[in-house]
Amino acid sequence: MKNFLLIFISLLLISATTRKNGFKIEDPLIPIEDILSGGPPKDGIPSIDSPEFIGSKKAKSVFNPDARALVIEVGGVKKAYPIPILNWHEVVNDQISEFNIAVTYCPLCGSGIIFLSDYGGRTLQFGVSGLLYQSDVLLYDRQTESLWSQLELKAISGKYKGTPLIPLPTAHINLHKYLEENPDALTLSTKTGFVRDYSSSPYQGYERENKTYFPVNITSNEYHKKEWSLLVDKKLIIPLGSLQGKKGNKVFKVGKESFKVRWDKEKKDLVCEAQAQRCISAYFFALKTFYPEAKIN
Repeated sequence: MKNFLLIFISLLLISATTRKNGFKIEDPLIPIEDILSGGPPKDGIPSIDSPEFIGSKKAKSVFNPDARALVIEVGGVKKAYPIPILNWHEVVNDQISEFNIAVTYCPLCGSGIIFLSDYGGRTLQFGVSGLLYQSDVLLYDRQTESLWSQLELKAISGKYKGTPLIPLPTAHINLHKYLEENPDALTLSTKTGFVRDYSSSPYQGYERENKTYFPVNITSNEYHKKEWSLLVDKKLIIPLGSLQGKKGNKVFKVGKESFKVRWDKEKKDLVCEAQAQRCISAYFFALKTFYPEAKIN
């Protein structure tokens, strides 16, 4: 009986702790069997840690008119991070105004979120773990190797387990249109220190396919899986196709608060005009998977 108990306890400990892609994962906040290898090893998708920037005129000559970008403004400083670069790197460790930030993008979910990277009095440098949860990138910090779920908005294992990520107001929009409206903005340069063809995408055709490369626990046939959508305050999902007219704006009531949403179907822009830190743009399947209780517009 004693030996049986020892074996049982040992099995429990093994089930709660495992190694994946070189990471020791102990008692994570998500089911350990749902943490999958995306293929590349840790840092096989290299983050950009010393970003260089170019002016708007140069950027418009480098990137195609249909190129999209994650954009942010803090303290009067405006920056754009083109998706053609983020497709290859997924993380940019940067600064804006006096803040240290991590620019993150998951091509599989279409989700782009910019976070503060100062936690507990130290600046964390983020990288790509090579692991996925519900098809979304699991980030890691190089200081403690804690794993962070981008769309869960928190660390799911390691020293920082349970620590929430602090998002900054971010929009995912057409780059050329943004630069025309903000000629003083700085754009991430293709001089990244890596040899990549930024004129091509390693995910060519993916957004047109009504399927995912990796399994997710929640599926819905209400919209095409890659329908461009906006999550508002974790409670409302607005698919671009649900909105009337090619472009416009509308105020949505979420609880007791109002959110003004602007869209342009030709440019595939769908953004919150204010409180953008409480809004996330991504593919419909990703938002539905991570926020299944959210109402669909």
